Amino acid sequence: MSRHPHSEHISPLATHPARLVQRAFEHSHNGMVITDADGHIMLANDAFCRLCGCERREAAGWPIEHFFVSLRTPMPHGQADTMPSTWQQEVLCRRSDGESHPVLMTVDALPTSRDQPAYFLRTFVNLLTADDDQPSTHHWVHVDPTTGLPNWLLLRDRLSHALAQAERTGQGLALLFIDIDRFKAVNDTIGHLEGDRLLGELARRMQGALRSKDTLARLGGDEFVMILEQNGSAEAAQIVAERLQEALEPPFAIENGQLLLTASVGIALYPFDAEDEEGLINGARGAMYTARQKGPGRLAFIDHRLTAQLKEKLRLECQLSEAAHVPERHFAVHYQPECDPQSGACIGLEAKLHWRQPRRGLRPPEAFRDAAHRLGLGVRLDRWALQRILDDHRRWQESSSSLAELPVTLRLSDNHLAHNTFDGRPLDHFLRQLQPRSLGWLTLAIPNQRLGQELDDANHLLKRLATLQLRLAVDDLDDGPVDLARLSRLPVHRARFQASLASDTQRPLATALCRLLETLGIKPTVTHVDTAEDAHAIAGLPVSRVQGEHFCGALPADKLEAWLINRSSSRA
Repeated sequence: MSRHPHSEHISPLATHPARLVQRAFEHSHNGMVITDADGHIMLANDAFCRLCGCERREAAGWPIEHFFVSLRTPMPHGQADTMPSTWQQEVLCRRSDGESHPVLMTVDALPTSRDQPAYFLRTFVNLLTADDDQPSTHHWVHVDPTTGLPNWLLLRDRLSHALAQAERTGQGLALLFIDIDRFKAVNDTIGHLEGDRLLGELARRMQGALRSKDTLARLGGDEFVMILEQNGSAEAAQIVAERLQEALEPPFAIENGQLLLTASVGIALYPFDAEDEEGLINGARGAMYTARQKGPGRLAFIDHRLTAQLKEKLRLECQLSEAAHVPERHFAVHYQPECDPQSGACIGLEAKLHWRQPRRGLRPPEAFRDAAHRLGLGVRLDRWALQRILDDHRRWQESSSSLAELPVTLRLSDNHLAHNTFDGRPLDHFLRQLQPRSLGWLTLAIPNQRLGQELDDANHLLKRLATLQLRLAVDDLDDGPVDLARLSRLPVHRARFQASLASDTQRPLATALCRLLETLGIKPTVTHVDTAEDAHAIAGLPVSRVQGEHFCGALPADKLEAWLINRSSSRA
C-alpha cells in the first residue's frame, strides 16, 4: 500500500484524533467556547477572545452571557435534560472599542455517557462582511442590541418619512407609546440578564401584533413606540392596541416559573392631535400616563392638557440621544479646581462633562444627568469623558505642566455598577484596554444611592477597580440615607456632600458626619460651595477639600493652566 510522501515526517501523536480536535479548536477562525451546564466558560479559543475583546485568562469562569446580548430569538432555558441538543440564535458581541457587531451563535450539547448534557460547545460566526466592518457602516448604531428593534435614531427617521407620506396622501397616522407595567420591579427581582431576555420575548410578541407597514421601536428601558401608517384611524389604532394586549396575555417563562405582564398604551393621531414628530410622541406619552392611572393593561388617547414641561423633557431627550453617538461634536470636558479649605491652594480637579446643547449653549452635567440615565447613555458618555481625561493628563505630563501633579476626580453614572451596560463590558475591563501608564492620580466618584441598591455587585467591581491603583469616592452623601456600616466595607478613600448640608439648622449633622467619616478613614469633601454664604456655612468643618463657584467654576483644559498660574501668583 502506498504511503503519503510526507507521512514519515508526521508524528503519530500529532495525528491522534484528540490532538486534531484540539488543533481544530485552537486554530479555528470562528470563535469557539466550551461551557459547563450552568453556562460558565471552561475553555475559549483565540478567535472568540478577538470577537469579544477580552483576554483568554479573563474569559475563564465568566458566564457566557456576559460577553453578548441576544437579538430577538430568546435563549433556551430550563433543566439540562429538557433543553434542545442544538440551537442557533443571533447575538451581539462587543468589540475592543466598545461597539457591538452581529454574530450567529450555534450551541451544541455535549452529552455524558448517560446522555445528559454536562457541557456545551458554542461556535460564534461573524455576520459582518469585510465591507460592513468599515467605520462608515452605521446599521448597528440604529438597532437596539437587546431586542433587535429600531432604536430612537431610526424611529425618528421612519416617523419623519411616515409623516411626509401621510401629508402627501392625506391619510391618517397613529402613534402608540407602550410602557410595560411594573417592569422595573420585575427586572430588579429576576436580574438584568433574565430581564434582557424577557425584553426580547416582549418585542417578539409585540411584533406579531403589527401590520405589514407598521414599525415597532424601543426607546429604552421598558418603553416602546409603534407607528401605524396608512389606515391610522382611531379605530385601527385601538384594534392594534387591543391585539398587542392579547399578545402579552400568555404567561412569560422565566427561570423560576412564569410571569404575567401587561402594558399601558397611549395613542396619538395625525393630524388631529399633532402635526410633527415631537407633538405626536409627546402626546402619546402623556396618553400613556393617563392609561396607567386607570390601572394595568389599559389604553388611552391623547390628553390635550399636556404640559410644556413634558414637551421640554422630550425635546431634551431627543437632542441628547443624537448627541451621545457623536460626543466629540457635542461634548467637552471641563475641570473645576478643588481647594484646600485652610490655604485656598488648588489641590485637585474635578472633570465635568459639558454638553453644547442646541440653542441653549454649554450645559453643565447637572442639566442632563438624569436624562442620560433614563436613556441609558451614562456609561457611553462617561467612557468618552475618561478617554479625554486620560489624553489631557498624558499631554500635561509630556509638557511637564504643573496640572499633571493634580489628582482628577470624575463622577460616574449610576449605570456603571450594573451588569447591563450597553456592551456588557465592566468598567475595569474598559480601563485596562485604554492601557494607561498609571491611574494613581484618578479618583472615580460613585453615587451614594447606587451603593445602597446593589452593594454586593458594587463591592466586587470597586475592589477590581482598586487593583488598578486608582482611588474611589462616594458622592451625594447629602442626598438620601447614608449606611456607614456598608460604606466601611467598600474600598473608598473620600466622600462628598454639598454645602447645603452645613446650613444653620443642619450644621451639627454635617460636623458629626465629617467626624464619622474620619473614623472610617474616609476624607470628607464639600462641593457646591457657590456663594460667600456657602463658604461661611462650611467654615471650620473638618473637611479635606472644598469646591464650588465661590472658588472657581469649571474651565476648559486650555484655560486651566493660566488660571493656576495666576492663582499661584496672587497668593505669593
